[in-house]
Amino acid sequence: MPAPIASARSAVFLSYAGMCAIWGTTWLVIKVNLHYIPPITGVGFRFLIAGLALYAVAAMRGELRRLSEVPWKLVLVLAVMLFGLNYVLTYTAETRLDSGLVAVLFGTLPFFMFGMGQALVNERTTPRIWVGALVAFAGVALISLASQVQGSPLYALAAIGAAASSAFANVYAKRHSRHAPLLTLPPAMLIAGIAVGTTGIAFEHPNWHVAFSAPSIVSLLYLALLGSGIAFFLNMWVLQRIAAWIVGLSSLIVPVIAVAVGVAFGGEHFTLRELGGSLLVIVGIFIALSQHRSAAAVIPTECEV
Repeated sequence: MPAPIASARSAVFLSYAGMCAIWGTTWLVIKVNLHYIPPITGVGFRFLIAGLALYAVAAMRGELRRLSEVPWKLVLVLAVMLFGLNYVLTYTAETRLDSGLVAVLFGTLPFFMFGMGQALVNERTTPRIWVGALVAFAGVALISLASQVQGSPLYALAAIGAAASSAFANVYAKRHSRHAPLLTLPPAMLIAGIAVGTTGIAFEHPNWHVAFSAPSIVSLLYLALLGSGIAFFLNMWVLQRIAAWIVGLSSLIVPVIAVAVGVAFGGEHFTLRELGGSLLVIVGIFIALSQHRSAAAVIPTECEV
């Protein structure tokens, strides 16, 4: 394999792994942050800070562009579907459903991406890919579902709606992947942050003394800078280089990392159920990605690696 191609694949692998690792830690940090700030307000502040931070990075790199050069249709799709509706529906579902059930329902995201990817960007999947994803999904279910699952069907639909919303935004971003992440992410996050944050303040009436306490600020900055700014930059960067359905499989990998983080830092316990579920996820991802080597190959683009 030529050195430039090997280097490009290594960069994609490391970026994908970094994205999954960061999102695997955000579950625990969100749990901490919710003790200090209401969910919708927290989501708004998270993306407001992330958007401003990415604007600062774009300015330092000389990548700020005139408003007329911004692909506003893509920006609005990301703002509404990925950073707005996706997170609002997920956090809403968390208020009435067991968190494990929400994780499983959101794990339907790859299957939405399979269908939408074929419709919007002509990415074809095979039975082997579906089987692998189903095995991995079973592993997520085994990890996340306790013996007693409670919740309202309406809120279950909200969690599934969040998965569909996120899937559409990712596939749409893949369709328009010629645009640099620092051109689209900052305005999309800023729009979503202002809209969602204003809604949260109006309806949740946060306790500002608690919201601006040190633990709240630290956890919010972590979610904004790493969980949103860096992770979504990596997400968009990777989408420019590999198939959208492979990126979608990350939603089945993240819960496994989240369990490990919870055990290491959150005082949670690792049981045979988590071990069995994690093994199923690993086997399922291996089956899906071993379809053929070219499926996971780096896709040449005009962007620099």
